[in-house]
Amino acid sequence: MKNWLLILFYFPVVTFGQSYLTVGNGSSSYNWHPFYGLYDYSHNMFIYNQSDLGSSGKEMFEISFELFGYADNYKFNGVTVKLAHTSDEIFASNAKVDLTNINYTELTTCVELYDLTITSNGWVRIPFSSTFYYNGVDNLLVIIENHDGEWNSGFGAAYCEYENKYVSWYKYSDNSYPTGSGTRDKFIPNIKFGHFDFNPLPITLNHFSAELIESTSSPEVELSWSTTSERNNSHFTIWRSEDGIIWSPITEIPGAINSTELINYNFVDKTIPKAIINKGTGYYKLSQTDYDGTIEYFNITSIQFSNRDEFIVKKTNLIGQKIDSNYKGIIIELWSNGNSTKSYQE
Repeated sequence: MKNWLLILFYFPVVTFGQSYLTVGNGSSSYNWHPFYGLYDYSHNMFIYNQSDLGSSGKEMFEISFELFGYADNYKFNGVTVKLAHTSDEIFASNAKVDLTNINYTELTTCVELYDLTITSNGWVRIPFSSTFYYNGVDNLLVIIENHDGEWNSGFGAAYCEYENKYVSWYKYSDNSYPTGSGTRDKFIPNIKFGHFDFNPLPITLNHFSAELIESTSSPEVELSWSTTSERNNSHFTIWRSEDGIIWSPITEIPGAINSTELINYNFVDKTIPKAIINKGTGYYKLSQTDYDGTIEYFNITSIQFSNRDEFIVKKTNLIGQKIDSNYKGIIIELWSNGNSTKSYQE
């Protein structure tokens, strides 16, 4: 037998504005960063540290490089930008174009085969067609691919910083797109990230439900919930209580970090204390924790256990007045065996 108790919550995500984060203020130039016009095709990669990007999650919608020396209306036809999280701080000596020997996750093609026209030198924008959700925890891998397929004179360079460690990587080719291993480098371009500012709600929670399963030898409770967006979400915690006042965490479920898709979560509580079962009512709630430690709690849901020997004969408020099902707050429950318990009624 299954008894359902379903509670729905809706939390809209609202965009407040846009911000820009600049990393690097170097004044050195480097012809082959972030793309090299001397060749028909180029593949450049850079690692930007979390300490430079900040610990808050960011939805990035564009990047800019600080260029100089380009002829008026110089064109790169076919620029592709990919971003990913990485635990690496430098590129391995055997890193390859296909990202072999690079530790990365959430690889996202932000813009593909974009025709870039450099109308003037300075900060040159590359807008994204797909945003990237930076989690504020890992380093950031930036991949710039040039699929132009044609050499053009008039190319310039980018202002870069010298990091004294292998934070950049490149491989160039004529006639066809490069493959295999490339060259590590210690110069990294000044870069500017455009990102959205959002309200502090880290997730959009569609529902949180509790289902009692009594077909087993001992009652079990299945907790289910789903999200349609997550930002900087480390994990969920399921809490259980005997009275709705004192809570204990019973499990942690990893979050998706960043997502804009429907994700379903599930956990079955198979170790319900006998005291809760005999009492007849158990309470559950869900919380969500950001990577920065911020915790958000959601509403309480209760489960009624039917396989108990005792039953509630009366419910009162704290001053002894009888209450009905519409009352909200702390209540006193008087049981058929003479015991009394305190709980919280939603």
